[in-house]
Amino acid sequence: MAQLDYMEKRGSGLTRICNETQALDGYKDGLKPEFKSTPTQFQTIIYAITDTTNVGEMSEMKLTERQQNILKLIKESPTISAKQMSEILSVTQRTIERDIATLRKKKKLKREGSDNNGKWIIS
Repeated sequence: MAQLDYMEKRGSGLTRICNETQALDGYKDGLKPEFKSTPTQFQTIIYAITDTTNVGEMSEMKLTERQQNILKLIKESPTISAKQMSEILSVTQRTIERDIATLRKKKKLKREGSDNNGKWIIS
């Protein structure tokens, strides 16, 4: 593989796996990745962090940068349309609609009035 120029340097990916794993929140030495090899295969074992306290709460509260930008646009102009937001943020209208659905599900945003004449309300 190295002779065909399909990899950077032999073993460099393994070092990156170890470094990235150690940088995770909740990392313990017992979670260090394991590397095993036989003459016919190479195996990497990456352990999952099993401490799931507050996982649900964090996923409920975290907003993507685009979702935060949507909320800023709505704060500036509560009657803005999804099409206008998509043009400003350079994404498809469907992407904006999915983000709006997520924000509504997280109770961060609601719509008052009709689709054409209504306005957004940030909770």
